[in-house]
Order: sequence, then C-alpha cells, then structure tokens
Amino acid sequence: MASNAVVFAMHIFVGLLLIFLYEVGAAVILPTPSELPILGYNYVPLVWIFVFAVLGKTVGAYIVFMIGDRAKETARFQRFLDRHRWAKRFFDLSERFVRRYGVFAVFVLLSIPGFPDTASLYLFAIVGKRPILFSIASGFGTALRMGLVLVGFHGIASLHG
Repeated sequence: MASNAVVFAMHIFVGLLLIFLYEVGAAVILPTPSELPILGYNYVPLVWIFVFAVLGKTVGAYIVFMIGDRAKETARFQRFLDRHRWAKRFFDLSERFVRRYGVFAVFVLLSIPGFPDTASLYLFAIVGKRPILFSIASGFGTALRMGLVLVGFHGIASLHG
C-alpha cells in the first residue's frame, strides 16, 4: 500500500517538474499560452500547479531579462537599430512605455489570457532595468492569468449544467 502512495507522489512530482519546465520554456522560447498547465488540475493539486507555474515563469523571465540585457549592449544590436529606423522608433517608444509604466505594465500584460508573453518579455528585457522585479511581476501576472482562465472554465462549465 505504501508503494502505491510513493508512486502516486512521484507522478505528481514529475507533473509539477514538467509544469515548471514548461513555464520556463514558455517564457524563453515557446509561443504557447502560460495558462495551459491548469488543465491538469484534475491530476495535480491546483495550489501546487500555481506554485510551480509561477516559479517557472519567474525563472524563465529572469533568463529572458539576462539575455535581453546582454543583447542590447552588443554592437550587432546597435547596428540593427542604426540601419532600421522603424526598429529604432519602436525601441524608443517601448523604452518610454516601460519607463512610464514599469513593473506594473509587465504584470498587467502578462495577466491577459492568451496574450503572447514570450514576445512581451523580450521587449521588456531589452528596454527594462531591474530584472528581479520584472521577473517577479511576470510570475504574479501568470498566476492572475491562470486564475482568470480557471474561473472562466468553471463559469462555462456551470452554464452547461
């Protein structure tokens, strides 16, 4: 009987590890929705899904901010901005937006279900400062986003009986 409990706990741990890795990947490279892990709430305790998803998004966002911080200092990036006026205008506009709204903008944008968070994280990474604060805001935005989707699922399910 105890071995069944250990196997069950291992399945849950593997599921949580996959959720963490998925969220890291969703922040760094995957153009997939961050709210996807909540679909496993019948198999893994919901609280743990949220904890591991938020931790994964926070770590992934920090990685993105480190990549962006290094990329914006390269000569290649500067040459790109010098050659393409549209890119320079977009960069300047984005920088003003981030300076004006900062961490709150990261939180709000990443709270919107279905919003492409990978692209916005890279944008904030290139123009932003304070990677730890931005990463934490990314994690909390993901938690709110997942909560909104979960409430939406339950609302739709309650309409059908």
